[in-house]
Amino acid sequence: MMLAGLNFNNNMSLMLVFLLFGMAQVILYKTFFNLKSVVVEQVHAKSVFLGECYQIRLQLAAASDRYQIQVDMEDSTDITNITAQTGQWQLEGQSRHRGYQSIPRLKLLTRYPLGLVTVWAYCQPQAQVLIYPRPEQPCPPFPIHGGIDGPDSTVIQGDEMDDLKQYQSGDPIRDIAWKKSAQGQGIFVKKYHLKQGKELLFDFQQLAQVDVEARLSRLTAWVVAAEKQHTNYQLKLPNFTSAMSHGERHYHDCLSALALFGQGGAS
Repeated sequence: MMLAGLNFNNNMSLMLVFLLFGMAQVILYKTFFNLKSVVVEQVHAKSVFLGECYQIRLQLAAASDRYQIQVDMEDSTDITNITAQTGQWQLEGQSRHRGYQSIPRLKLLTRYPLGLVTVWAYCQPQAQVLIYPRPEQPCPPFPIHGGIDGPDSTVIQGDEMDDLKQYQSGDPIRDIAWKKSAQGQGIFVKKYHLKQGKELLFDFQQLAQVDVEARLSRLTAWVVAAEKQHTNYQLKLPNFTSAMSHGERHYHDCLSALALFGQGGAS
């Protein structure tokens, strides 16, 4: 249009060209200043179990009263309008490993007001999300060695003799009560018991699994199950021993110790 206006000496064409060029510059700067005044005030993510998606709460603040901002985080995208000079997003990310996981880089972009140009900026949050180990499914029964200070008892092969019973086929020979059997009233075997109390002890060293992650997965399942039942429990790891308790704080401390096991985060 500019070449045609110069060739035919058409002042109206030249005026239209300069008008459009000026509008393009104004739109470019307007779009840029829309994003320039946006401030990322808060990035927070709650802890989840390995394999679950974590939710990121992103809060932005703007100097003006209306913006249109798009936030991209890998495969997560959310588009909304910021009104009343504040804006909040709920973004979703995938947990990949236990322990602290960095939040991916965020991309903020805008095409406001006319959608003709795109202005973007990258933000790398310093916040991290804590990923707990994946609980074993289905949850195995609580460990027999873990019950203390409780009235309930379970008959198992232990150290404390509980009673005598008539010998049955398949009973171990080493359990035969020879003195009682020698009286000629029959063959008797010893019964043993071990108290299974209401307070539970989850000990890393008592587990038979060789794989560390399998042990952590089982301990996590026990902690979750005990907390749901409002039962006092204690977690013992190398270099970490919790109190015998239950509740939200105790629950988080135990899961955090399991999540950071072997990473220098538990003490």
